[in-house]
Amino acid sequence: MSHSFGDPQWHTATYGGSTLRALLARHDIGAVFRYLNDRGVSYSRIGAATNLTGSRVWEYAHQKRFVTEYKLLERIAEGLGIPRHWMGLSRTEPATARPVPEGPPDADRVLDHQDLLAFVAAIAVGTIPAGVDRWLPDLGDLVPPEHVTAADVETVEIVTTMHRRRDAAKGGGACLSSARGYAAWAGKLRYASGLDDGLAIRLNRALADLHNLVGWLAHDLDDHDTARRHLTQSLVLARRADALPLLANGYYRLGRVSLHQRRTEEAMHLFGLGQLVAQQSGCHASVAILHANTAWAYALLGQDTRVTDSLIRARDELRQADPDTAPTWTRFALEPADTHGISAVIYTELASHPDQRQHAETALSHAHQAVDLRTSQDQRSRIFDQISLASASILTGDHAAGGRNAVAAVDLAEDGMASARVRDRLEALWVLAAPHQSDSEIAAFGRRLHTATI
Repeated sequence: MSHSFGDPQWHTATYGGSTLRALLARHDIGAVFRYLNDRGVSYSRIGAATNLTGSRVWEYAHQKRFVTEYKLLERIAEGLGIPRHWMGLSRTEPATARPVPEGPPDADRVLDHQDLLAFVAAIAVGTIPAGVDRWLPDLGDLVPPEHVTAADVETVEIVTTMHRRRDAAKGGGACLSSARGYAAWAGKLRYASGLDDGLAIRLNRALADLHNLVGWLAHDLDDHDTARRHLTQSLVLARRADALPLLANGYYRLGRVSLHQRRTEEAMHLFGLGQLVAQQSGCHASVAILHANTAWAYALLGQDTRVTDSLIRARDELRQADPDTAPTWTRFALEPADTHGISAVIYTELASHPDQRQHAETALSHAHQAVDLRTSQDQRSRIFDQISLASASILTGDHAAGGRNAVAAVDLAEDGMASARVRDRLEALWVLAAPHQSDSEIAAFGRRLHTATI
């Protein structure tokens, strides 16, 4: 069908600073549609070729919607005459026909986000690309043990759980060095003797979870390149273990790294890849988490109808989730405190747009409930809830309450919390509060923040 469009020049063309090959590899279908439209192909003709309405093609092209369904990606590839393996849709074709950067992993090298997205998109649909080592962390030159047993794998699982609890209570700075060091050693277990197929799968799953955690700890300290390397390592190991919910977790966390850096479009793509995997796994809790975080991205864009739609889908999926069988990493989302916590964040972001200020009361309600329900075991989330409460108070015009809640957030943060993300959100809160520092409570928050040691 591509001949009806003339020659789209899929092999050689660039658009918006990226090659079409790179856009296809990371499933940036909106950019592909815009490219064709700029060449004179109407959205209705694209729709006819892909079995979509012209209006739906327009929505994808203008980022009102994002393509995340596997079958739709297949239909687009077939309708537009795009080689399937360029989009990571074929297990039989090489997923890395595009050049792979040469050289060993280098922790000091800044990651190329477009190339990394192409690699992780291929993992989502079942292929671990050749050359993926380029994007993985350098674990050093450690000597592996001679033999590995089930007890060794259990130790990896226990150590990961211990570090995760420490992170929730004290932040990434309290345990990143320890977790990275252990990951470097534990990774060598894969090369020891004694691994039958069953134990190898369990080990890969345990290591995937460990690297997922290390990536999250690095993200908490604003070391985002290190975070992406370890999260990508987690994707590779989870794919080898066919651990789809854990694979979805990796995409969720990669998306959160991008979201924190306000790379909203990039986050959307990563959440979309996670949705592909989560839906394949049948894990309702995973699907719900990805819908909720997609709502957060839409909130950053000020798109209230998309926020509402995504949150409704998240709630529908949560209602179908079974707490007894849900993967461990998803359990937090099943707690009412977290449901209200993320809703408070989402509606606060949405209400920060001047034309969406009506959502501030909803944000305030969710923030109050999150603060009331949160336990001290999850201190970082407790601080985030307090920040949401302060932000929502300011957005509703109650500046005095906003200032008091902001000071309370700083007090909690100074109580041993080693998290750059906490500091980042407090700084963002000050940007919101600063125009109202004629209020004595807001002024007190400003003085408290600028003398705090966080």
